[in-house]
Amino acid sequence: MGDIYIPLNIINDQEPERHLEMRFLVDTGATRAWIPENIAEELLIEPVGRVPLELADGNISEYPYGLCKFEYEGEIVNGTVVIGPKDIEPIAGTHLLQDFRLIVDLAHHTIKRGRAMRAKYCRLAHPNVPGCALK
Repeated sequence: MGDIYIPLNIINDQEPERHLEMRFLVDTGATRAWIPENIAEELLIEPVGRVPLELADGNISEYPYGLCKFEYEGEIVNGTVVIGPKDIEPIAGTHLLQDFRLIVDLAHHTIKRGRAMRAKYCRLAHPNVPGCALK
């Protein structure tokens, strides 16, 4: 079984004319989206902070992250992207997959869109919704 990729347009949050369509490796073991440093530089995606992440080998390292937008099949979501070393493969982690309501079927090697995200309401905002008690 081979890897699964999705085409995503990554867009500079402040300058939307700076964007690039790329193939992202779908990685259900990663929580964040990653792009290589050279792509972040090309799109002028500036680091806004650093985040500690546990890598596949178990080591914990801090990486810079930046703000961006992602586009998939005409839908645009705001996001953060980890800026990794030059020439790493772009990765779509679970946060991004969930934002686009993507369901990964590893057995059949496919991706499909879910109909809707699950949402829960708070009784303070919606007191007549059963099962939404604030604890």
